[in-house]
Amino acid sequence: MTMARLLVLLLCLVLVSATAVVAVRHQNRLTFVALQKQEQRHDELQAEWGRLMLERATWTRQHSVVDDARKRLGMVAPSPERIVTLQLATGE
Repeated sequence: MTMARLLVLLLCLVLVSATAVVAVRHQNRLTFVALQKQEQRHDELQAEWGRLMLERATWTRQHSVVDDARKRLGMVAPSPERIVTLQLATGE
């Protein structure tokens, strides 16, 4: 009878082990999918970062042009009274 009990015990251990392997493999697949999504998000954020750095450089350069115009050339923005708006004649 002890041999039968040992066989049942071993069978139970094999089933538990097989179930654990299936669960770990499933969890591994889920983790891999999550990793892929995070890597894709990382790539998207890296691209956005590059675009933002380019935009920042453009704004900085534009601000630098305004500063140079003021400092080197003594230019200032005109007052509202000095701004003239021209109307284009229509081709009628």
